[in-house]
Amino acid sequence: MSSKKLTTTTSASEPKNIGRLVNMWKRFFDDWAHEELNKLGYDYFKMAYMPFIMNISESGSTNNEIAIKAKVTKQAMSKVVKELLAFDLIKIQKHETDARAALIFLTQKGKDLIADTKKCVGELSSEYIDIIGEKNYKVMIESMYKIVKHHELKTHNKTLSLTHSI
Repeated sequence: MSSKKLTTTTSASEPKNIGRLVNMWKRFFDDWAHEELNKLGYDYFKMAYMPFIMNISESGSTNNEIAIKAKVTKQAMSKVVKELLAFDLIKIQKHETDARAALIFLTQKGKDLIADTKKCVGELSSEYIDIIGEKNYKVMIESMYKIVKHHELKTHNKTLSLTHSI
């Protein structure tokens, strides 16, 4: 984490298009996260796995539950489950009450990944605070939260929820 203050200015000619900014931020974030996870030994991990990993509850989740929350097809979910199993990030156990279902849990390696990710994101948050100040950072987070909640309510989207976070 750098302690030097980054100052940037935008010229009048630079577009401040929200769609472009959100897209760029997402790409920069994904690149940053991939690089940080590589440094920690998770060089095999794809950022595309994160919606799956972050939607596994401590009490276990079914394939269907995770697919719905991650907003993917059951087929895509099955492919990712195989990959996450091969990386020893998840384990599968038979469901205690439903013989047709299995529960997916994080392994210790998967829990370590989540803990490492939280630490990295905390460090990035500190960098953002260095750039824009703590007050602006809090306003930014609260604003982002309100915008996401707006879309969640507007679309009645119960599967993409702020309650499921890393």
